[in-house]
Amino acid sequence: MPIFANKVSITRYASVTILCLCCLLTDSIAQSIEQTTTKKDRYMNFEELIPKIANGLSINKGEIVLLQLWGENKDLPILDKFAIEIAKTGGIPVKWQYSREFIKEYFISVPQENLKYPEKYFDIFKPADIVIDILAYSPAPAPGFPKEKMPFYGQYMGQLFKMLTQKKYFIQIKVPTQENASEEGIEYGVFNAAVLKAMDIDYPRMKKTCAVLAGEFNNSGKVKICTKENKEFSFSLKGREWHKDDGTGDIPCGEVYISPIEESGEGQLFVPLVIIEGKQYNDVILAFSKGKLVNTNEPKVLEYIKTAPGDCDILAEFGIGLNPGVDKLIGFAGTDEKCIGTAHIAVGMNYLAGGKNKSPLHLDFIVRPDKIEIDGKIIMLKGKFTEDISKKIDQ
Repeated sequence: MPIFANKVSITRYASVTILCLCCLLTDSIAQSIEQTTTKKDRYMNFEELIPKIANGLSINKGEIVLLQLWGENKDLPILDKFAIEIAKTGGIPVKWQYSREFIKEYFISVPQENLKYPEKYFDIFKPADIVIDILAYSPAPAPGFPKEKMPFYGQYMGQLFKMLTQKKYFIQIKVPTQENASEEGIEYGVFNAAVLKAMDIDYPRMKKTCAVLAGEFNNSGKVKICTKENKEFSFSLKGREWHKDDGTGDIPCGEVYISPIEESGEGQLFVPLVIIEGKQYNDVILAFSKGKLVNTNEPKVLEYIKTAPGDCDILAEFGIGLNPGVDKLIGFAGTDEKCIGTAHIAVGMNYLAGGKNKSPLHLDFIVRPDKIEIDGKIIMLKGKFTEDISKKIDQ
């Protein structure tokens, strides 16, 4: 009985998982969408991109690829398409489906004494070299899931997560469906167009770009970000490792990121747009002291952050967006933080990316930097890399 909640890269997965385990989704429009949406409407040009995505996954001949579909039976054609394209690259696909409705019915019908899984059950996933989650909707229980059964569901997913995070790659592919758009609070046409454009990129070039930048910034010390209105924010990276989101983590992909030294963040950032639960806040100024977000000109932003437990208001991440298919923000973190010419600072959880913060919250703030310096060297001006870095990428 397959059940699973996936990540958005390892770091983002923790936020999704914790939130899924702590609460059930409220009112859902999934049923009405099922009744009114045809397969053609649901996927539009997504299926045409599957060969390109599959070829960009860096799968070696003979590697076993566990394909996990979070979707209903009507979504099975995309699982089949991925399996065929993975096989064309030389991988050995294994198909697995996670249906919200089946999972809900399973936990409603099966008595508690039969909901515990022995360790040997999870051995069935051991042969997989790579795990790819295909999300037609988010990895969360369906409305009506029995609350008294949540501990068993959480235990299962915890054991599964432990097993699957040991694999070579753990990839999430967000399918541009009506369900995903609705869960993000974004109009479907906007969401679909943005996600498709972000997926339709040169994956080998993205891998090279990320590798060059991660190598160039390796063993960095201090970063300074200059934003609009003469705001400056600085922090230390000493001893922390850069990560590459190059198509072997999130899809859409396209960033390099790192967990700064949490208590090192000092100064202010000008953030042109913050979107929280569908509400927009413009021209937000964030003030940090000793790594803690201490003030903002939009009190509701800080209030929202502080409603989360744990290290919710502590510096967590610094990233640089690299995806040439993303040129505007729509309020979806899966594309916004990849936007070319931007950088982002996050607060909240980062312990799975080399940091120490633990919280169910991970919130990114996207900035369009006037200048970024690393160890006193300018690496980006007005959203563009300096000439010497650009040449290394183009070589």
